[in-house]
Amino acid sequence: MTAGMVLCGLVIGCDRMPDPPRTADSQVPKALSVAPNNEEEAAAVLTAEKARVNYRYRLVVIQDYYRKTGNVDKFRWTQEEMQNLAQAQTFTWEGVPEVLSPKGESLANADEPLLIEYVVGARREYLKAIGELLDFYKRTGVNSYKAQRVANVIQRLDPVHNYKYLLDAEIPPASIKPIEVIPQADKMFAQAVDLYQKGKGFLHTFVTTDYNKERQALLLLLDLIDKYPRSTKVAQAAFYIGEIYKEYFNEDVRACQWYQRAWQWDPAITLPARFQAAVVNDLRLYNRAKAIELYRQVIQHEQFNSSNVTFSHRRIRELTGS
Repeated sequence: MTAGMVLCGLVIGCDRMPDPPRTADSQVPKALSVAPNNEEEAAAVLTAEKARVNYRYRLVVIQDYYRKTGNVDKFRWTQEEMQNLAQAQTFTWEGVPEVLSPKGESLANADEPLLIEYVVGARREYLKAIGELLDFYKRTGVNSYKAQRVANVIQRLDPVHNYKYLLDAEIPPASIKPIEVIPQADKMFAQAVDLYQKGKGFLHTFVTTDYNKERQALLLLLDLIDKYPRSTKVAQAAFYIGEIYKEYFNEDVRACQWYQRAWQWDPAITLPARFQAAVVNDLRLYNRAKAIELYRQVIQHEQFNSSNVTFSHRRIRELTGS
């Protein structure tokens, strides 16, 4: 058994979902049954199942749209979100009618914003329905184990892999003016950076990464920018959002957009936002023209890191042949 496997067993060194809870006899049932003649439970379960099936259907439709239009990045996002949904619920329901997905709809003259609206709405309805199902079990005390399994579904729905599919809808505009010192925002930023650093683990490699801490840091930074867009910390927060997306969640397109916001919100930022965006475009996204442009910006604006400037000069020579 490798060290990495041992560490994964300790929920360190890999990004794994919370395990389903076990029953008193250490079992993890593959099916849960609605109590006979409990109409309230049946209705709550059926509502959640209808919402789940509709959410998946809306993802299938928009995935087909991105397949047909050749948008590779957004197609991958649909794959990530569908996998996230599929892995969340580790059991089936018995005692309620089977919910079937609708037939596929025509994508002739499809409108992307409308398809996105359907996905986001279906996701919202599913999260609401599964939350209400959990509330039902907590309120009635019908079955504590069912409550644990439904709670586990919610825990396994990773918010990192929920997408708005239009970056303008996901990321605040470049016009933000971070000019206010806001103590609460400063506190949130310090907490997030502390989580980010601790999440790296003692070796600062993937082997010791605590992905839960990195996820908490990410959500805290996003919340900071949402609540306090005029805080003097938003540019730095954007940089660290880019770092977390890039290093831990394989979200290179998103990362580059957040790096860009970092220097747009603070052109004099002393964090290597332009350099990181250049490297991602160069070595991960293979957008060499954009990489060259960004390496030149590094040389102009990021003299505070001499090794990055040296690397940028070298890569420009290698990519341009001059």
